[in-house]
Amino acid sequence: MRRTVRTTRGGALPAALVLVAVAGAVSGAVATLARTELVLARNREAAAHALAAADGCLAIVAADLPAGWGFEAPIAGPDGVAGTADDGMRPAPAGCAARLAPAPGAPSPPRAVLAVEAEAAGGRRSVEAVVARSAVPGVPALIWLADATSLEAPAGVLELDGGDAARPAAPVLAPLAAPGDPAVLDAWLVAQAGRVTLSASGAPPLGAPAPPLAELAMRLRAAGAMPGGMLVPAGVPALALSLVSGDLVTGPSARGWGLLFVDGRLDIGGSFEFSGVVVATGGIRVASGARLDVAGAIWLGGGATLVVDGEARVAAHADGLEAADGLLRLPRRATLASLRDIP
Repeated sequence: MRRTVRTTRGGALPAALVLVAVAGAVSGAVATLARTELVLARNREAAAHALAAADGCLAIVAADLPAGWGFEAPIAGPDGVAGTADDGMRPAPAGCAARLAPAPGAPSPPRAVLAVEAEAAGGRRSVEAVVARSAVPGVPALIWLADATSLEAPAGVLELDGGDAARPAAPVLAPLAAPGDPAVLDAWLVAQAGRVTLSASGAPPLGAPAPPLAELAMRLRAAGAMPGGMLVPAGVPALALSLVSGDLVTGPSARGWGLLFVDGRLDIGGSFEFSGVVVATGGIRVASGARLDVAGAIWLGGGATLVVDGEARVAAHADGLEAADGLLRLPRRATLASLRDIP
């Protein structure tokens, strides 16, 4: 009887071919997945760079917004006229664009929407923030300058104390604030070592927009500020808004409290003490042998100088600032109230 011998050789070949095909498909899928992951990783990296650039641009543009009370002027654009093509356009670093628009809802408290779009590393990203006015009057600095280059080396002694003795828990104020790079202010302070004394716990100089003195003067006039000032030679001065047109030369002794706006030069020939804010569009001069003592802040206009031939001291005093702000709301910097990423 013939026996039939079966072989599996013919069936094994197709199975092997199937395995090879499956392995090739899996390898191709893995390679495709790897390429996809690489592309996604690159896209994520580009998006991250763009988002970081947008955040940085937003911080710079917001810091450069002019100090003030509302946002009508910057929203009107470079030409200052509302309803034109440049409405809301804001200066921005290379690689990004920024635009300011009114915030929806009631105009009080003053708010605006700042939209920024940035490109970096092949990515594009947009962020949008609501900007408001800071709760802190003015800027957190003892002397607020419109121009950092107006600083002059004192022949006398200038003492700047950013710590408030009455409120030890309050943040320490910067000695100086001005538009531009605060390193310029820091270099000036270093160069005046021995003539300018800083408090041991002082904060570094601050970059800030210029004080809006022209609008502040208009608001003072509208509020009925005393035209001749409310300085007294002795005793406790009255809390007052004072607006002096032109230069002011003080006598042997003068004291004040509140807000003093000198639309010219303040020339101190004796002892001058003030609690609150002293503003001088034409600068301040402290004569040799004279003394200036301000508990609060000094604000100077463009091109104005602080000339100290005698002695001058400016110390943080939140009570004085708040008293001045209670008489007439002071200008404030713009601050970010909320932020969202727009994919």
